[in-house]
Amino acid sequence: MADKKKQKQCILDACRATLRIPAFCNDYDDEIADVIEAARAELVAGGVRPEKATDDDDGRIRLAIKVYVKANFGMDNPDADGFMKSFECMLTSMSGDSLYRAEPRDE
Repeated sequence: MADKKKQKQCILDACRATLRIPAFCNDYDDEIADVIEAARAELVAGGVRPEKATDDDDGRIRLAIKVYVKANFGMDNPDADGFMKSFECMLTSMSGDSLYRAEPRDE
């Protein structure tokens, strides 16, 4: 469990850096963590296997999460639409890749 917490902290640090928030400033960590979890949920909802969506060692997953965070952090982001389009392209690519694709559920 400690490794998972450390891994999540690493993606939090990476997202903080992506947002150009200094490492010493953790005022927004709760909000960033919520957006990270939303990004993971979007990946799974879009067809990425849950175990891949939580694999912070995978560069494509890390990049997709960081792009999603850039699109959804803060209230007045003029670049949000562009970042969301980038995220959606990455999601489409991953959901079509057998390494990432979740198997369809029988219902």
